[in-house]
Amino acid sequence: MSNNVIVTGSLTGTGSVHVPTTERFLSALLKHPRAVDVRIGGQIRIVVTRQISMAVASKLGLPDPRWFRLGGTFKPGPLARAQFYIPTIEECVSRGLGYKIPSKRGRKPGSTNSTKTKSERTRVASRPVSLTSESAESAVTMTRPASVNMSSLVANDQANTTMQTAISAALGVEVLLGSSDSIPYMPRVAKSYVPWGHFTDLKTIIDSEHFLPVMIVGPSGNGKTEMCEQVCAALGREYVRVNITSQTDEDDLLGGFRLINGETKFALGPIPLAMLRGAVVNLDEIDLGGAALMCLQPVLEGKQIYLKKIGRYITPAPGFTVVATANTKGRGDDGKYAHTTIMNEAMLERFAVMLEQRWADAATERKIIAHQLKKFGKHDSTLVKHLVQWAGVTRSNYEQQICNDQIATRRLIHLSGVFCALGNIESALDHTLSRFDADTKSAFKNLWNAIHESPKANPSPSGEAVPVEPVATSTPF
Repeated sequence: MSNNVIVTGSLTGTGSVHVPTTERFLSALLKHPRAVDVRIGGQIRIVVTRQISMAVASKLGLPDPRWFRLGGTFKPGPLARAQFYIPTIEECVSRGLGYKIPSKRGRKPGSTNSTKTKSERTRVASRPVSLTSESAESAVTMTRPASVNMSSLVANDQANTTMQTAISAALGVEVLLGSSDSIPYMPRVAKSYVPWGHFTDLKTIIDSEHFLPVMIVGPSGNGKTEMCEQVCAALGREYVRVNITSQTDEDDLLGGFRLINGETKFALGPIPLAMLRGAVVNLDEIDLGGAALMCLQPVLEGKQIYLKKIGRYITPAPGFTVVATANTKGRGDDGKYAHTTIMNEAMLERFAVMLEQRWADAATERKIIAHQLKKFGKHDSTLVKHLVQWAGVTRSNYEQQICNDQIATRRLIHLSGVFCALGNIESALDHTLSRFDADTKSAFKNLWNAIHESPKANPSPSGEAVPVEPVATSTPF
C-alpha cells in the first residue's frame, strides 16, 4: 500500500486504532539514531529492528508493540529477520494495526508513571486548538501524521485530511491547509550536523516554551536556518519554514480565499496553523519583507490574532514561538544583500532576543567539512585543514576590504560535495568558484595554490606565497 492513503473518520481514533498514541510511537521510531533508510518497492522506507521497537515503546511507557511485528506485515522483505519498516499512520489505520482505543474501564493507552513534565507530554502527543471563548468548549484535538508521511504530502501537494477536518470543525468554517510546505512537521536529526555558536542558547529558549521571539542575524551561508531546524529536531518540536520575499503579503502568512473547482474556499496560512499546533515558525530572510509583515505584530507579542476574512480569532497553543533569520539587522541593503529593506522599528522591537551569528571557528568548520568528506569516503585531514584556512583568509581579506567577496561555510560544503563527485580538487574549485567574477575567481585560486601547494609559505592577501622560516611546532588537525 502506498504512502498516499488518506485517513478519514474520527479525529482521535479510526476503527479500533488510537491515533495519537500510535502516532507518538511511530514518531519516536523515526527519530531513533539507529533507524536506517532502505529502498522498498521503489520507495525509501525507514527500517528498525525488533529490539529498537521494544526499547522505544518501553521508554514511552507503552506496552510491547506486538502489533508492529504481527504477521510480518511491515517486514521490508521475505528474507528480512527481526527488521520492520516504519509505516505511516494512514497505513496503520487502514489495516487496523496500532495501539487500541481503551475501554471505559481500561487504562488509557500510553498512560505511564513517566517523569516527563506536562509540557513534554503535551508536545509529543497532541495540540489543543485555541479559539474564541464562545467556541472553546467545542474545541477538538488534532493529530499529526508521522514525519515520514511528509514525502507523500509534498508529492501530492495536499494537506492531511484528518488535520484539515479537525481545524474546520473547531473553527466552524470549512478551511483548506494550503500546500504541504506550509504544514508544520518534525525535522529529522541530521547525523552530520555539528552544533556550534548559539545552538545551545536557542535550544534552551525554545525548550522553555516561554514566548521569546528570536532574530538570528549573520552573513549568508553560515548555518542560521539549519541551526533553527536542527534545534527543533533535537527537541522533537514541530517546525515550519516560511520564506519571506518582497512579494510576501498577508494572504501568504495568514491565509486567503482560493478558487477551488469553481468554489471559493479559505486556505489557512502557515502562521495561524503553527499557532494552533504550538509549532516553531522560522521567518526566513525576514529583512526581505515589506510593510505587509506588520500583520504579524500581535503574533510577535504572543497574543491571539484575528482572521478578518472568516471572522475567527486564533490563540497560540503552548510552545508556539517565532524565530526569524536575516542577513542584516533590519537596517537595509549594505551593498551585498540586494532588496533587503529597512525594517519597521516597531517590528524589530518585538523580537526579545537577537543572536549575532558569526563564522564558525576553524576547529568547528573543520568538523563540518570533515563530515561532508567522510560521507563519501573522501576524507583527507590535510585537505580539510587547507580548505578551512583558505576560507578564513578570504574572510579576513573581506573584512579589511582587500577583497569584495568571501568563502562562506555553505560554499565550502558545496566545494566538498563537488570534490567527492569529481574526485579532483582543481576541477571542483574551478566549478564552484565560477559563481564569482573572473578577477575574484582568479584571486581565490591563487590563494588556494599558495596554501595547498606551498603549505610552509605564508600566503599574502593577493594570493602570492611569501617565504617564511619553518615553524618548530604546528597545531594538528
